[in-house]
Amino acid sequence: MSDTFIDPATGEAHPERRQNPALRSVFDAVYVQIEPFFDPKNTWGGQSLGQLAYRVVRESYPELTREEVHQVIIAASRVFHRRNPHLSGQAPSPDSVAAELLR
Repeated sequence: MSDTFIDPATGEAHPERRQNPALRSVFDAVYVQIEPFFDPKNTWGGQSLGQLAYRVVRESYPELTREEVHQVIIAASRVFHRRNPHLSGQAPSPDSVAAELLR
């Protein structure tokens, strides 16, 4: 893994902070798969779909540990918020997603 990465949004180089190449390699595919679960329009009985996202990732990527699944879902939630600032306050926050996964 290189010491820097290029931010696709800005084209700027930044120091690499991520330490788990396995998660990094599956993140884009995981994000596409679970992005709809973060959309506030998609609920089940008024509840967010964080637990469903967890189940989908566990079933799709059995090689990931429970902790890695948790990490990738929280990271995906952060990315969703960054890409959809207009949904701020409507979509579940990364902290609320984390709390839901720990139930």
